[in-house]
Amino acid sequence: MRLILTAILSLSLLGACTSKPVHNFDDQLVPLAESGSRMSLASVEHSILDASRKRGWIARVVEPGLIEAQISIRNHGANVQIPFSADSYSIHYKDSENLDFDDGSIHRNYNKWVNNLSKSIRQELLQKSRQL
Repeated sequence: MRLILTAILSLSLLGACTSKPVHNFDDQLVPLAESGSRMSLASVEHSILDASRKRGWIARVVEPGLIEAQISIRNHGANVQIPFSADSYSIHYKDSENLDFDDGSIHRNYNKWVNNLSKSIRQELLQKSRQL
């Protein structure tokens, strides 16, 4: 009986762990326009800014080809850098608040947030590529 209780307690403690490795997105391809041409850097930038806004991120252009975005939910926050070109974009962890970042691991919600951000950016880019 004691062994069963120990096993149940151990499993419940493992289930309470919420840290996961930080997920960065590297070199996500920007789709070509229907004409076969590349999108302009300005079109890629606008797509990233629009997608960020729709997902609740506050984004700003730091320099041509680099956007920084932040999200705050309750007392948690994350900051990412989004380097981009006419060919690709990436999303890299910059820093966070109250997400228990430690040695490359972070609260699992961070990965959900950046995954959703990347999906939205892809959708915006695809939509814009169809308009060119």
